[in-house]
Amino acid sequence: MLKTFAFGSVGREQYIERPHRVQSMLREPIEAASPNSTSNPGASLTFHVTFESGRQAIFKPFAGQSSPTCGHYQQDPSEAPVHEVVAWRLAYALGDRWERMVPTAVLRDVPGVGGGVLVNWRDGWPDWAGAIEAKDQAHAAAFWDALIGQQDRHRANLRFDPRRRRLALIDNAFAFARPNDRSNASEFLAHRRRCNETSLTRGEQMTLDSLVDGDAFHGLKDFLAADRFAAFSDRARKMLSKRVLPLPGDF
Repeated sequence: MLKTFAFGSVGREQYIERPHRVQSMLREPIEAASPNSTSNPGASLTFHVTFESGRQAIFKPFAGQSSPTCGHYQQDPSEAPVHEVVAWRLAYALGDRWERMVPTAVLRDVPGVGGGVLVNWRDGWPDWAGAIEAKDQAHAAAFWDALIGQQDRHRANLRFDPRRRRLALIDNAFAFARPNDRSNASEFLAHRRRCNETSLTRGEQMTLDSLVDGDAFHGLKDFLAADRFAAFSDRARKMLSKRVLPLPGDF
């Protein structure tokens, strides 16, 4: 059964299944929020957030988005952060395999900073070698990035927890691209092509079947710009029809 809920509220099903994670991100008092240092010049401003319980998250304020960087990817500065929430909503709807890889993201105001997107913290490091050794997860990441039209999956836009052998796909703001939008990197998709495993698995075909048959693609039509939703839905149907992954940057 489709799990539906609004971005700013929590439905009964979600509350029962994920009371600690989602409820804390939406409602738990925030103890501290400090600028998250970055070595990338021109990168958008982010904050490291700590809740009263000690849980952590990354906050992306709407007011802190880099207009030049967003413009490079043909993204609107006020729209791109919301794609983090849209990506998580899609992963949640598609099932546990995908949600395990995509951090929970919600809309929230952070005191002293303002409104933006709060993204659940994921343990690990940008360990590319470790990530591709976890072959099933790396191949699933390639499928995911192709599906959402990820424009910037370079080797630092991931976290791999070696203790749990768990891959997380962070930074999904520059996604849901349209045809001819700029692509910087799609490392997992390129890696899977190098492995000569571009045919969709049976599980990936079933995932696309459920997506295409879902009510308005699991509600994403209501939360994406019309042209981005059209590109996303067309891409999903094309992948399902051809049963093969697209080329990197083929949006």
